[in-house]
Amino acid sequence: MALRIGIDIACRASHRAACADSTGQLLWRNVRFQTRLADLEALWKRIPAGEDEITVVMEPTRNAWVPLAAWFRRHGAQVVMVPPEQSADLRSYFNKHTKTDRLDAELLARLPALHPEGLHPERGLGVAEPLRRSVKIRSNMVKRRTRCLQRLDALGGNLRS
Repeated sequence: MALRIGIDIACRASHRAACADSTGQLLWRNVRFQTRLADLEALWKRIPAGEDEITVVMEPTRNAWVPLAAWFRRHGAQVVMVPPEQSADLRSYFNKHTKTDRLDAELLARLPALHPEGLHPERGLGVAEPLRRSVKIRSNMVKRRTRCLQRLDALGGNLRS
């Protein structure tokens, strides 16, 4: 059986988690935890024994999702990201007047059953992504500068002849 754990990531407060089976039935909900080893291990122990496929669903909240994603991947879970706009739309559909972290975690746990094509496997670099972009921009600038200098050298060679 496949289990889905929805995590509403908080930057300063406790994260909240909910767990649903493949049909969307909640097994547990409103579990609070911090990004600490003891809390993560306690959360992992709540998963019923013998589960072969565990998917962790979360929104990319600032950089707080990176250590969580790494920890869950190391423990054999598949980590998928949900665009914030998509979960906001589902949240407003299910509850038009309030926004609660408990509701967010439950929606994220049920999302694979409700909208499976809206999930995106996490493959990014997290906090290293801006560095990757900066290195790419610098590399392109060096290439353009080199081409300009080569053209100037070629023109200078023609002027000397």
